[in-house]
Amino acid sequence: MKSKFKKISNPINLKVGLQKKIIFLTFISFLLFFTTKIFAEKIKFTSDFQELKPDIRHPKSDTSDIEIFLQHNNIKPQQSKEGIYFKIEKEGSGELPKTGDYLKINYVGKLIDGKIFDKSAPDEPFVFQLGYRQVLPCWDLMLGRFKIGSKITLFVPAELAYGKSGTENIPPDAPLIFEIDIQSVLSAGEYDSYMRSLESKEKQIFEQRSAEQFIKDKQIINDYVMSKKLKAQRTSSGVSFLITKVGKGDNIRSGNTVAFNYDGMFLDEKIFDSNKNRSPFSFTVGEGKIIAGLEEALTHFNKGSEGIIIIPSKLAYGATPLDDSKIIIPAFSILLFKVQVVDINK
Repeated sequence: MKSKFKKISNPINLKVGLQKKIIFLTFISFLLFFTTKIFAEKIKFTSDFQELKPDIRHPKSDTSDIEIFLQHNNIKPQQSKEGIYFKIEKEGSGELPKTGDYLKINYVGKLIDGKIFDKSAPDEPFVFQLGYRQVLPCWDLMLGRFKIGSKITLFVPAELAYGKSGTENIPPDAPLIFEIDIQSVLSAGEYDSYMRSLESKEKQIFEQRSAEQFIKDKQIINDYVMSKKLKAQRTSSGVSFLITKVGKGDNIRSGNTVAFNYDGMFLDEKIFDSNKNRSPFSFTVGEGKIIAGLEEALTHFNKGSEGIIIIPSKLAYGATPLDDSKIIIPAFSILLFKVQVVDINK
């Protein structure tokens, strides 16, 4: 059958490979809850690699917001030729970083009203490759000019920060302040080791959070079942199901091609997807084309049977939200399906 969604998997028709990679995708999405900035992928040096230059534009002459701020706070910084004001809070004793170095820093980013919009975690310094457009132009321009061990403050015109676009937390045309502690330069091997340790730590955090969420999901599902007085069964993996109409023949098993109708909804019974007024949806069990919890629960149904399936978030989309023009499923959503098995082909 044709899905009404093109190129985007809906809650029933996951593309081949997505379900197999759902744990990985969930882990990657979850990192967004715990890191304040995405680490850039390592760029390896090769003999013919052409070094990237930062995209430098001359800032507008109107830097009055920064100048007013500096005057009001009696700050007397130096100014670079690009128009970036800077103040050395502590002079470092190490060498100057070079283009291509993996620079480890701690930082705090502020608006000129003092509001913090971003910062590195105290025990997780931010690492990037200097001069390779992995950070704002102002960082690529300025951080190679201060010795390792230096602590500096940058007062940056909007044109060398986020410009007219801004971000979710930064208004358009906003000058920014960065307090930066330049800690060290990492070798390629040290960079790899640091990233592996960071990934290991984030994975542990993710697994702990996932386990905690699963416990919450099971309690929420149990409360829902009790409130609705449903005589549901729960599988060992945590999926709950109730057969409201018994069918005939053998239960669905691996390798069967199954056609069924469905209404997909949240526990408040708000429908997010349905094949009503469409042909039954078909899939082959074991090919990973539908979410794991739904596929598992359907193996308890046979031809002609109908029922309710309630899926904890980790067996649906977990920390990965689904958001397109027609379907929106927030992260960590418990899903409920009302299903009717139309046909089974062995």
